[in-house]
Amino acid sequence: MKKIRSRCKAACLVAFVLLFLSAGSVRSYAAETKSGSENTTITVASNVSEQEMEPYLNAFRQKYPGIQVDYTCYSDYENEIGEQIASGDYPDVLFIPGSISSENYADYFEPLGTKEDLGKKYDYLQGSKVVENTIYGIPSSAYVNGLIYNKEVFDKAGITEPPKSISEFLESLNMIKERTDAIPFYTNYAAGWTLQAWEQYPFIAMTGDPDYKENGFVNELDPFLQGTTHYEVYQLLYDIVKDGLCEETPENSDWEQSKILMNEGKIGCMAIGSWALKQVQDAGNNPDAIGYMPFPNEVDGKQYMTIVTDYCYGINKNSTQKEAARAYIDYMLDESGYALDHEVLSLVKTDPILESYGDMQNVICLCNNQASDENYRKRQILSTNLNILDSTDEIKRVIEAAEGKRDESFDEIASDWNERWESSRTEDMMPGDAKHTTVLGSALSKNYEIEFSDTERKYISGLKELRIGYLKNMAPFQYEQSGDFQGVLKNIMDIVADDLEVSLVEKGYDNTEQMVQALNDGDIDMVVGMDKSSGYGSGLKFSAKSLDVMKVMVKSDSKKANDALKGSMAQITGEDYSDLQTEASKIIETDDLVDSLSAIETLKADFTVSDYYGVYYYTQEQGFEHLDITPISGSSSLCFAYAKECDTRLISVCNKVLYSIPDENKQIMLDESMKNGNQQVTLKRFIEANTIPCLVVVNLFFGIILILIVIMARQRAKMARMDALTGLYNRYGIRWRMKQFYDKKHFPMIFSILDIDRFKSVNDTLGHLGGDEALKLLADNMKEVFGNRAVLGRYGGDEFVIGFYGKDLAEAEKKFGELVTRMDRRFAFGEAEVDLSISVGVVIVEEEVSYDDLFKTADQALYSVKEKGKNNYRMVSYKSIYKQK
Repeated sequence: MKKIRSRCKAACLVAFVLLFLSAGSVRSYAAETKSGSENTTITVASNVSEQEMEPYLNAFRQKYPGIQVDYTCYSDYENEIGEQIASGDYPDVLFIPGSISSENYADYFEPLGTKEDLGKKYDYLQGSKVVENTIYGIPSSAYVNGLIYNKEVFDKAGITEPPKSISEFLESLNMIKERTDAIPFYTNYAAGWTLQAWEQYPFIAMTGDPDYKENGFVNELDPFLQGTTHYEVYQLLYDIVKDGLCEETPENSDWEQSKILMNEGKIGCMAIGSWALKQVQDAGNNPDAIGYMPFPNEVDGKQYMTIVTDYCYGINKNSTQKEAARAYIDYMLDESGYALDHEVLSLVKTDPILESYGDMQNVICLCNNQASDENYRKRQILSTNLNILDSTDEIKRVIEAAEGKRDESFDEIASDWNERWESSRTEDMMPGDAKHTTVLGSALSKNYEIEFSDTERKYISGLKELRIGYLKNMAPFQYEQSGDFQGVLKNIMDIVADDLEVSLVEKGYDNTEQMVQALNDGDIDMVVGMDKSSGYGSGLKFSAKSLDVMKVMVKSDSKKANDALKGSMAQITGEDYSDLQTEASKIIETDDLVDSLSAIETLKADFTVSDYYGVYYYTQEQGFEHLDITPISGSSSLCFAYAKECDTRLISVCNKVLYSIPDENKQIMLDESMKNGNQQVTLKRFIEANTIPCLVVVNLFFGIILILIVIMARQRAKMARMDALTGLYNRYGIRWRMKQFYDKKHFPMIFSILDIDRFKSVNDTLGHLGGDEALKLLADNMKEVFGNRAVLGRYGGDEFVIGFYGKDLAEAEKKFGELVTRMDRRFAFGEAEVDLSISVGVVIVEEEVSYDDLFKTADQALYSVKEKGKNNYRMVSYKSIYKQK
């Protein structure tokens, strides 16, 4: 945003000189009109009412009394002006309709200058009407595409800063719903055109790539399926409506009324371009409450907003008053103040950014780059059966389905969009490697490169140590073992310490209450892991999320399901349970989670509530056998916590480190920490339990101990290659085992990738614990069908791998068919049920190929199954695929 901030006086002087030189002919003409030459009249066409334009027209007439302006506003501007242009009789000055293609600009409009010359004075010329280097239309103004919100509504809900992720945004809307009387989000469904803002978000806001919309999107296979930017954006809209976070009846929404309601604090936010900011501010008595924020997403620690240019000014090529027409355009752009008056972005480089846009220091605003001729052609073809880029009918469909007025899920809508879009793709439009890729995946999987500001570096230089507080008994996230800090958060804090080049002073606490008290007393600088929604979080500051957790209810398996959250509840002393809606008749205080689970196991308490991973960890470690675990909410987040008066630079530098750690790495850390909860016979535990006998016989058994160490090392290496949840190989184990196939030249070989269809809906319906059970069910069936000779692995999420050799094709097809049939079933978890099925892509390999090519080919086969309805398998030959290429 540096380009649109105020420049120094020297820059203003340079711009003034450039303006003077570029407008020399206009000033000469104006001088002639003032000196008594015959008055001139220009016709001007616009979509802005004459009443709104009156002060600007009057000011222009005062400056140029020799130029009369015949101004006309058209309600159906595109069609009416389009007809006039087609007839050859159209105004001297006009907004160039979107229906005029670039190949016709020179036929209808006068050249206004080159990109280089006009670029010395104006920003955002990417949105101009240009052919090669010649500009025929200059944008009248620009605006950014984000969300308007009422700051007071967010404050009342306890939201201290605008959300920066989709999950945070949904959490914020829920907070508004629960804590205020305002409508959290207003769809403005009835207006229709207001929904166009949504189709801007999947591009720059989600990727940070200005080239994606016009030149990348058309070259991306399956751009509407799960994992793509379009899927993520419209899934958000669907969830907002489905969860009742919008107006009660979107069909009865009212655009004009919504501006008043937002000004009055009766609406939290809505999706609209910043051009509407001024209108909402003027709609009531609370203009200062209205703010603007980016779409809730970050790419490499930055937020992005799309700069959208408004209609472009053009001059009729056949006009006899071209100099006067140019004087009008120059005045409106350079002197009128129209853009700043309407709270939008002025093209003039020296004009300031508006305070109402808030803190834009960490926000990057970009224009979409123009399409190449070839990519423009592709878009026209691909849009034949799906016009989501230019029509709001499909967006309305998402809202209607979320309301329950359409008998279809969002996944079905996305699949339909994708099928219609891809049905128009011709062979010459296939990407070179014919693979399924997504821009979202590539954008979000990159490591964030940390760049500290000057003030942050100064702060870090004076920071020698960091005093951190952790819980002694919250495995696998944070816990104490033999007096040492352990767990995932320990691993993350080691990364923080390394990046900040500080030493850690680690202090363990029995509960959150003690830890927060130490933080407020100044005994520690930060808490390494705390749920922001905790009652102890009042008055504290928090970092970005470090980890996701999910709350579960634990009861004895002898208790009936309808007894959940009733009876006696085991609660850890010093922890907050105020956000739970329980019917506990008695509270049983415990020292830690192990004590709470033990109380359930021995029937001394009826239930307790904790996070899933902690419950699973201690259940395995302690050998509890009679616990029933049920999810009771969606995921929440653990964050670093800081005292209210802390130096906020500590928060910002920690956030930058958190952004630098890929989620995949955090999952690996979590998997490793979960393994520590398995009760294994290790040398350390054996010695701790039998210290004196070991000292007596250590010499006699030294050789045996050495053998045990070797065995354990091998076992540790093996466990590092295994997936903790399913017992199958993990992604590292898959690569290791497949390499053995190659080394021994085991061909022909069969390799497959498979996943659970609509797995997100499985998680949504059953909860993450139920989703885990579905993954284990698939793993168990893979073992039963394919046996021990196959490489069976979980690559990540719900994506699995099967590799084997030594079976003929008929036998292989039989086994894949059996696996698909086994998994085509109704699956129940707790009181919820879902339909399960899987899709499998199989590749037959006759000779060694690269590991990446193996994956690509199997992945391609998998997605062809997805496109044809899922719940099936497809076998392809690697040779035949690459011969076709």
